[in-house]
Amino acid sequence: MMLSVSAFDRLRVAGDEQLAAASNRALATFAIARTINGVISVIQETQVGFSVGVSTTVAPGQLLDPLNDLIERFSTAALIAATALWAMRLLGDLLFTPWVPLVLFGLLSVRIGLDRCAGCVDFNQILIRAVRMGIVVWLFAAITPWAISGVHNSSVVQGHYDEATQQMDAAKQQLNAFGSIQNILSIDSAKIRETVGQLVTMTDRLSEQAIIVLAVYVFEIVLLPMAIFWFSARLLLSYRASGTDTPAGR
Repeated sequence: MMLSVSAFDRLRVAGDEQLAAASNRALATFAIARTINGVISVIQETQVGFSVGVSTTVAPGQLLDPLNDLIERFSTAALIAATALWAMRLLGDLLFTPWVPLVLFGLLSVRIGLDRCAGCVDFNQILIRAVRMGIVVWLFAAITPWAISGVHNSSVVQGHYDEATQQMDAAKQQLNAFGSIQNILSIDSAKIRETVGQLVTMTDRLSEQAIIVLAVYVFEIVLLPMAIFWFSARLLLSYRASGTDTPAGR
């Protein structure tokens, strides 16, 4: 079965396209996050002057400092996610070749050939576990792209992800508008209070959306692949053959 699947190049290409789409999503959110970081840095440097009997200045953009730290870490996580997805693509390209199942079949043939060797029990067990581990890694590379794509395309995950990224993009546009207040020499206190209130509201909303996108990344790129690998390993590596596996058992 592994040899047949490996020889069918369309399956490999289709799985690679699924991972490429996921990687592009991560890179797109990384770009949004870096843009937001840049805009916030500009806003934080903005000095607004006004007079209430005496001349003074305020920097409302400093309210965005916690958000700036969060978005910076978010952009790092998005970059790590894109890198992990590319690593999975490389793993798939490496394993989806006919030589992998042929090597595993060769190891299994050696193990079968040594089956009647009374002093080769330990070596036989090493060979069979090597074959099983090879199958586990191959299954992981084969199943993970489709699992990630299926989970992301589900109505629940995709709905939350699309809404969060759209709101992040809208917040980027709104922050760009805030950046235009730089070099204003005088502004009334009511407008300053309004601007500060909008910045606080935006900070809460943008923080929530960043957490939602991070949760999607953690689920799709960390928890789901770990579950696939664990289940495959549990199924194959913990399997104990019957007593016919060793001469003693016979």
